[in-house]
Amino acid sequence: MKTKVLLTLGDPNSISPEVCVKSLAKLTPEQLNRFTVIGESSSIELYFPPALRGSVNFETIDPSASGIGFHLSPGTPDPAAGAMSFLFLRRAVELLKSGSASYLVTAPVSKSLIVRSGLPGTENFRGHTDYLAESFGITSYSMMFHSPDLKVILATIHTPLKNVPAELSADKIDNALKNALLYYYMMRETDFRIAVCGLNPHAGESGLLGGEDSEIIAPVVESYRALGYSIDGPLPADTVFFHAYRGKYDMVIAMYHDQGLAPFKMLHFIDGVNITLGLPFLRTSPDHGTAFDIAGQNIADESSMDKAIDFIFKADESWKKHGLR
Repeated sequence: MKTKVLLTLGDPNSISPEVCVKSLAKLTPEQLNRFTVIGESSSIELYFPPALRGSVNFETIDPSASGIGFHLSPGTPDPAAGAMSFLFLRRAVELLKSGSASYLVTAPVSKSLIVRSGLPGTENFRGHTDYLAESFGITSYSMMFHSPDLKVILATIHTPLKNVPAELSADKIDNALKNALLYYYMMRETDFRIAVCGLNPHAGESGLLGGEDSEIIAPVVESYRALGYSIDGPLPADTVFFHAYRGKYDMVIAMYHDQGLAPFKMLHFIDGVNITLGLPFLRTSPDHGTAFDIAGQNIADESSMDKAIDFIFKADESWKKHGLR
């Protein structure tokens, strides 16, 4: 039997159901049969045409069973919709733990609406990545942003900027590099070059503009270079993405969220993919948010969801070819 793929529909009042349907409609019947879509009935009935509804498997979550007064209203930010999106994700975790699936694609959710929903377990919700890692007891995981010509891994994820220097550590740099190598191993790629950003302007300017670059980042990079890996750093973040864009590097390790995502999204906002590395399954998602302002208008661009689904199939093919699945 083909390996199963779970797809959570995200916030039902956002563009998430729309981009899911548009992307699923492009798949072959065999590919569709591998999917189990986790959502709720009103958005499925609104967005999924009958032919598509009969081609995929569904896990529907009943809001009343959890005491949630949800009513579908595309374009309306609503904590009740946030609650539903959290329940979709929680059900996905249950199915993954049961061995029912090996892959997960998540449509966008609103972190703040999930927290405001007041559901048990949402108090400290900071996003899919952290929630999935915590659910599976994983501490060595990374958020990667993927495009054909540029990959970015974050050393710290959703850390407030003022806290980044205190949180940054040799272990976090090492974790990011280990997961970078894990990505290339699972994709069976051997010819790659990685750049590691500095934290401070000009990568610290030999300590004049901050010591983290020479004291924390550089020793970790040198330890990997000593093993023969093509890894450079710490490099000034204001120029490293230019060199990566021109083809000198295949992947960049960024020290904090916006350092990596501002340049990546400038280039790949439409077609970038968010991948979680280090989990016992592969998870991807589109590289965009909920876009409530255009929800329900049938104008959302599904390109990033296309790529998120396509990466699952490419990874599955690579793993099976090399006996990893």
